[in-house]
Amino acid sequence: MTIVGTLIVEGPPRSLTTLARTVTITVDGATKGRVKAGKRLTLALAPGTHSVRAQDGPPLPVRLGPGLITRVRVERDAAGRTHLTEIDPG
Repeated sequence: MTIVGTLIVEGPPRSLTTLARTVTITVDGATKGRVKAGKRLTLALAPGTHSVRAQDGPPLPVRLGPGLITRVRVERDAAGRTHLTEIDPG
């Protein structure tokens, strides 16, 4: 039996400018899905460090532990560029 880690990607906060947009999520260079504003994408991945990217934003290194959940959120900077931030589990 293989124990996986879970990555939850939260879409950007809901607003009039982001409501209809979908954001492509890639993990280690492979497209894993899309997430809309106010929605979540849940991925089961092998434990270890992965490079996660939203759209064409910078990659975020994320460490997944076996059987644990790691959460990241899609955000946009003032110029409208997409990036990911890890959410503190605490």
